[in-house]
Amino acid sequence: MNRVRETRANAILNEELDRVDWAERSAFTVRDGERGEAGSLEWWHQNTPDNERSETTRSLGYLRAYLRIAGEDAIYATGIRLHRRVLWMDRSVMSRLERDGYLQFDGSTKVPRFLLTDKGRAWVQQDGWSLHTKEVV
Repeated sequence: MNRVRETRANAILNEELDRVDWAERSAFTVRDGERGEAGSLEWWHQNTPDNERSETTRSLGYLRAYLRIAGEDAIYATGIRLHRRVLWMDRSVMSRLERDGYLQFDGSTKVPRFLLTDKGRAWVQQDGWSLHTKEVV
């Protein structure tokens, strides 16, 4: 499996943010190893205010970018494997999306993951965006 390089991952993020008309440039947090504490759903929800909405253009752009980079509708909670590195997802974005039913946390696998729900699939595909876009390095 060819994994996306860090520079391409950041380009994908900005492509998706452009697609949803989010003007601010962004970059992912990328590290050499997985985020071990992120295997717990409780960790994801620490410090997430109840009044923060998940249905924002920024969250939509980030979710679409995560799905494109992962190449599937499951995102490992401890990070998305890139070429030689690991992308750490935005904690607040993922927490709100899970809390509001766009993602479902699955802790039953060796590496816990977030699964795209039917609600999440409908949201990302609302303007014809395709979940089946595969990234080629």
